[in-house]
Amino acid sequence: MSSGRVHINGSSVRHSTLVVRGLVLGLALSATLAQSSDFGTTGLIDTPTARMKADGTLTFTLGYDQRHKQFGLTYQALPWLEMTYRYTGFEDYFYWDRNYEVKALLWEEDDYSPLPQVAVGIRDAVGTGVFGAEYLVASKRFGQWDASLGVGWGRLAGKGIATNPLTYVADRFEVRSTQTDGFGEGGELATGDFFSGPEVGLFGGVSYAFSSLPLTAMVEYNPDQYTRDVLRGAPEPSSAWSAGVTWQARDNVDLALSIQHGDEIALRW
Repeated sequence: MSSGRVHINGSSVRHSTLVVRGLVLGLALSATLAQSSDFGTTGLIDTPTARMKADGTLTFTLGYDQRHKQFGLTYQALPWLEMTYRYTGFEDYFYWDRNYEVKALLWEEDDYSPLPQVAVGIRDAVGTGVFGAEYLVASKRFGQWDASLGVGWGRLAGKGIATNPLTYVADRFEVRSTQTDGFGEGGELATGDFFSGPEVGLFGGVSYAFSSLPLTAMVEYNPDQYTRDVLRGAPEPSSAWSAGVTWQARDNVDLALSIQHGDEIALRW
């Protein structure tokens, strides 16, 4: 009776090792891409990306900058649905605001296709409208780089760069009530304001995940004018650009430091 033998040559071992390393690097990059923003949602610094965390992930974030302090609880309710509850305090005046955000994945990124990952979201879906904004955002990975570009309504429209395309669909999209009637009392869906306003703006940024260090560097463009903050005494943002770095201190624990709007320091845990 002859015994069976399995022969594994050196090239096969090397190939298998490279495949395993590639998978590990891919998983690490995917985890890095799904980092939390200061708003709690998956994003860069203050702006969202199209990235999603693993299904069922529950994330707690604490952010502090020279304008706000925010407590966020984000739940990846479904592979395509992210939900965030935030409790925000304002530094320049005594006021706390509860706001909710939802983000839905429209389609995933495919490494073999030039198409990016795309998501749509509503910030402050149920609340006073203080943070009211809606967005459509696309993200695409290039090795250790990840780039995002979005179209924003409400606060993410900033001063606006183009006419809101939905105004050609219906007149109701021309006016945003928070711009004319002030902010609501909270606790109700502000469906009449969703994706409304005379203009839309652009936001986005890039991140780079270092291969040899548990660090991710970020740069973002955020057109938010912080109008309500300014009306209450806060300074106007000196720049729409922000930069920062996230340190993955240990599994499931990230610390972030950023310079926002050119001259404001922010921390996030």
